[in-house]
Amino acid sequence: MQKVDLSYYLKNKDIYILNKKIPKEKNEDDNNIFKQIDYIVSFHSKMGHYKENLFPRIGGSIGKEINNYYSQIILVNKYLNELQYKERLNSIDFYLINRGETLVKCGRKVLEHVHLNNFRGLIERSMKNYEVCLSRVDEGNLKVEEDGKIVIGTIKYLTYNLREHDVYSYIKKIKRRETGLRIDEIINYYIEITNLKEDSREYLRGLASYPNEEFRILEKYVQGKLQEEDKTILENLHLARKIDDNGIII
Repeated sequence: MQKVDLSYYLKNKDIYILNKKIPKEKNEDDNNIFKQIDYIVSFHSKMGHYKENLFPRIGGSIGKEINNYYSQIILVNKYLNELQYKERLNSIDFYLINRGETLVKCGRKVLEHVHLNNFRGLIERSMKNYEVCLSRVDEGNLKVEEDGKIVIGTIKYLTYNLREHDVYSYIKKIKRRETGLRIDEIINYYIEITNLKEDSREYLRGLASYPNEEFRILEKYVQGKLQEEDKTILENLHLARKIDDNGIII
């Protein structure tokens, strides 16, 4: 089969790359959030299902995020168990002593939920259909014009993955915003307009419940990658917990 240049192929599908950030609209209300979900679905629809040898520059990331979550849980849990042997405990260690077990249990519950809801079947569907994700799907990187033309800031993070992951990427952005919109409303809207099955809904509900913000900070702390003072790290952890709590569904 003849290989097709990616940029040429995208233009034929009425998808245009700006190579710069898309200016955001000032009004970021709930309607705009649902509109962005529509944009994500439009992008997936225009990209369609493609054989990977058409796009040799696109890598694959199916299951990568789930595997990263497993690694985070193992790392934090191991450090938590080692704290009983540590001679000098700092404020972050005490935070982990009080919070760590609950956090690890929450992470394990999410991953169990994902696997019990046909995770393998979703992967098989994605691989069979060669589903492509943009990965960065927020208002600064994806927009659909009134004439139907799709405008993208960058395709740097384009990857083969479950299409649901683009919605999850956007949900992680939404969780950081001060909005009264419930995450499950976004998920239900996406499932409704795409006619995806219940396993897709539960997959997104599970991932949306994973405390990724808190785990991300603790992972860096355990690995010794944080240079901030303990007070700043604690403040960031409390903010992260608040953000993560916006998405707990299961």
